[in-house]
Amino acid sequence: MPDSASSVPISKNLKQFLIPLFIALFLDQCSKILITSYLNIFDPPREVIGSYLRFKLAYNPYGVFSISFGPPFLYYLFHLLGIVIFTYIGLTQNSKYRTILFGLIVGGAIGNVIDRIRLKYVIDFIDMGIGNLRWFTYNLADAFVVVSAVLLIANELFSKKNTN
Repeated sequence: MPDSASSVPISKNLKQFLIPLFIALFLDQCSKILITSYLNIFDPPREVIGSYLRFKLAYNPYGVFSISFGPPFLYYLFHLLGIVIFTYIGLTQNSKYRTILFGLIVGGAIGNVIDRIRLKYVIDFIDMGIGNLRWFTYNLADAFVVVSAVLLIANELFSKKNTN
């Protein structure tokens, strides 16, 4: 990893990592509390921006895109492994921007782990698409993880590399 360095003291990045982590976690958990207090699993979708953006409560006991990939303990294991690995990588970055993005990823992952521990499933509610062409229903935690991962990849692909 070109932007990470084991010589970067973890304490240097702690604040830059934890603030976005807690913001992502807070927004994710608050949104799930709000949506479950206003919507029922059997309610029809509520249009937010026409049919492009709707809120539809869904409970996902499986993995990403509601795909089942084995026994339930794997969903916990993969999340926890990811949290540990991405925390370490995020805290050893030389880039404030990348540290923040890793914090958002870990915050999103923790948000979904909290759901799994508390409820045995993840609360999803954001439904996007055009007409009958719909994306998978997701939540803010998923959005933090995916958008941050895309930004990390773009940063890696398009940033100027030091060729020493």
